[in-house]
Amino acid sequence: MPIDVEKLELLRTIANALAERTLTDVNLLLHEAGLQELAWGHWQDDHYEVTDADRARAVLELIRDLPRADVDELALAVRQLFEVSIEVQAEKEATPLFLFASHLASQRALTGEVGEHLARWGVKLFVAHDSIEPDEEWQPEIERALRTADAGVVFLFPGFIESRWCDQEVGWLLGREVPTYALKFQGEDPYGPLGKKQAFTVRSGMTAAQVGDAIMDWIATKPALASGLDASLVAALQASGSFRKTDQIWERLHSASGLGVTEVGGLLTAVRDNDQVYNARGGIQGGETGPYAELVFKLAIAQPGFDANADLAREVARVRGLESLMPAHLAPEPDPWNRVGDDSPF
Repeated sequence: MPIDVEKLELLRTIANALAERTLTDVNLLLHEAGLQELAWGHWQDDHYEVTDADRARAVLELIRDLPRADVDELALAVRQLFEVSIEVQAEKEATPLFLFASHLASQRALTGEVGEHLARWGVKLFVAHDSIEPDEEWQPEIERALRTADAGVVFLFPGFIESRWCDQEVGWLLGREVPTYALKFQGEDPYGPLGKKQAFTVRSGMTAAQVGDAIMDWIATKPALASGLDASLVAALQASGSFRKTDQIWERLHSASGLGVTEVGGLLTAVRDNDQVYNARGGIQGGETGPYAELVFKLAIAQPGFDANADLAREVARVRGLESLMPAHLAPEPDPWNRVGDDSPF
């Protein structure tokens, strides 16, 4: 369950700031925001003293269920109206996941095969190597990958602990506190701080694809990787090369929420351009089924980034015969020169 800590901090700051204002000012803001106004008893009482903490609690009850975008707008309004110091961070557009693989040179081929499988899910795996002495060309690239990786995957084989480079890579990842997944091969146990994390035992005979799927399952359990995973899956849908792959991607993507402008644009582009999406039918067992053009379009409509893609959505709806699904406020205006039963002489 992803928890938006920044949103919680904003809610608390807004509530505390409004608790210090008059009820008239607070209700004016709530009214403008389309929210229920507070009753007088929340601010003053003839029988007991209403504290700022009481007032803040009343405000929180009104605003805590607002979407993140609405909380950001409310915070900006509070900052401008009441000169309160509130830092509203612009939400970063999600990008496909970038993972760092720490592995022995002897296992580079296997690690590369796992990376190829993850690429079909839209996830990039940086395959480093355990060279004796990284040269000036390789070392900056490895360090750059370690600084920017969303997560790490450690391929633990016998001899891993003796590798000073692998050991430093793991330490770097753990020091950044990014999610790090240990894969145990041939009974090699994680050690040191890495040993505190649950490791996945790779059974004898497992293929690179199966190892890649295990990594995907692990990613899905990490809230910190949720937005990047959605971005990866959208990219994978655009590139899907078969109906079967579209089914597999949809199984992981169908419940996505909070997709931004870029991700929604990717969904719509997949419906418009990829015949392995718009010619396919499927869905989720026990859930909605049908043509993927319709299922993916509906998913796009439910996302915050949909309205900003209105022009693309209208194009996709027209090309794929999905006009009936367009939200009323974004549906194209009827052509006045092409009306049925028009008596115009032209």
